[in-house]
Amino acid sequence: MKKLTQLTKKLLLVLISAAILFTSLNTSAVASSIKLGGAEIVPGYVAGVKFTTKTKTDGTLLYCLNMNKKTAKNITANLVGEKDAGVAYIITNGYPNKSFTGDKMKDYYITQTALWWYLDNTAGGSNLSQKFKVTGSDDYNLRSTIKDLVAKAEAAKKAGYAKTSLALTASNFDMKLEGNYYVSEDIYAKSYSNISSYKVSATGANNIQLVDANGNAKTSFGVKEKFKVKVPVSSVSGTSLKINISASATGVVYKAYEYKPTDDSMQPVTVSIPEKETVNVTAKLSLEIESSKVSIVKVDATTGNSLAGATLVVKDANGNIKTSWTSTTNYHVIRNLPNGTYTVEETKAPVGYLLNKTPIKFTITNTNRDIKIKVENTPRKTVVNIVKVDASTGNALAGAVLLVKDSAGNTVAQFTSTTEPYVLTDLANGTYTVEEVSAPNGYKHSSEVKKFIISDTELSHQITFENHPEVPVPDTASSSLIITLLGIVIIAAGVSYVYKNGKAR
Repeated sequence: MKKLTQLTKKLLLVLISAAILFTSLNTSAVASSIKLGGAEIVPGYVAGVKFTTKTKTDGTLLYCLNMNKKTAKNITANLVGEKDAGVAYIITNGYPNKSFTGDKMKDYYITQTALWWYLDNTAGGSNLSQKFKVTGSDDYNLRSTIKDLVAKAEAAKKAGYAKTSLALTASNFDMKLEGNYYVSEDIYAKSYSNISSYKVSATGANNIQLVDANGNAKTSFGVKEKFKVKVPVSSVSGTSLKINISASATGVVYKAYEYKPTDDSMQPVTVSIPEKETVNVTAKLSLEIESSKVSIVKVDATTGNSLAGATLVVKDANGNIKTSWTSTTNYHVIRNLPNGTYTVEETKAPVGYLLNKTPIKFTITNTNRDIKIKVENTPRKTVVNIVKVDASTGNALAGAVLLVKDSAGNTVAQFTSTTEPYVLTDLANGTYTVEEVSAPNGYKHSSEVKKFIISDTELSHQITFENHPEVPVPDTASSSLIITLLGIVIIAAGVSYVYKNGKAR
């Protein structure tokens, strides 16, 4: 009984030590040899079958792989090789990694006998008798637990060691335009093994975002999570782009190894703490961005220079406006228009240019997806010639002061006429008037107001302003004097005539 108590204490210490080791999961390389310590007797709970514990010198529990050989203790055992997945299952799911009864001695007993029973079934061993397996006493009802552990180990052997794998998929691999981003369908792990999460990266464009179902930016996802890829429109310069998705994960496989003493008559063993083997896996997925690209620029029809300030719209075949914008000196780019026929129309011309009233048609097809369009504008060339003339002769007159006003009464120009026409250019559309401020010398002031209209169809005008010469008014005093003198002359002539005639008589 004293021995049993000491063994229980020792096993308790081993359990604590093993639990710590199992939590940390040994990641070091498999040891090439181990040193075995002492051995203690375990009671015969089933059919009176007794055996001894096995431990490493550091207290780690060991399990025997062949009951029929001599107990190995206080010696060195060398690595032989890897045991199958069934052995690893028993070690991983047995004591001290898991407890069946809460009694450490019984749990050790269950694990060791399950291992021998499993080796009997799968490797043709003869560790345990039929009495133990079927008919022998089982006062503590351990046999069913042992058999269950054996059955699960046999299933694990059949399945083999866990494979670490990962594969990604989506319902559609084409990305769709949503606002300022191309967005993928949900991407998820279509299959996975021996992993719980994976990391994702994406290449193919700048500023790619990975988001979860709630729109949160992340780069690591659980195997049951879905995520999406978002690519800014500004990062897509062409009409076709491939986005490459790469996922990586690390899987852990717990393996059992056999150690054998140099003396072949002694029992080979396996360590109760399974060796942790990590396996890195990757999965890849490619997404496609298929975008039509229509580039439109407004240009001067004469120079070809780009123009800002025009208002343009794109309409579909049904006349629906798809987009509108004000031109700059750069191309305006429209992406992701579906296949079909469209028109570009101008609704407002740039300042100083005539409105282009001719719609430009273009068609997007599977083979025609990168389209460039130039919308031309003809410069406005308004010319208004104003000339002052003599109403009688039609000759040009200099010296008249004329005033040109717009419809709001603002002065557009004031000038003094010469014998050449006065020319006004670059007038905006609207109604204008020309009136005379002062007439040329020798001519009457004209109160006439001339009106003219500038529009896209009336750009040139010839305006002739007439002036009539002034009529001279006689000097009354001078006329009276002349008349008086003429009267005197006439009277004098008459007197002379009378005198001469009288003398002659």
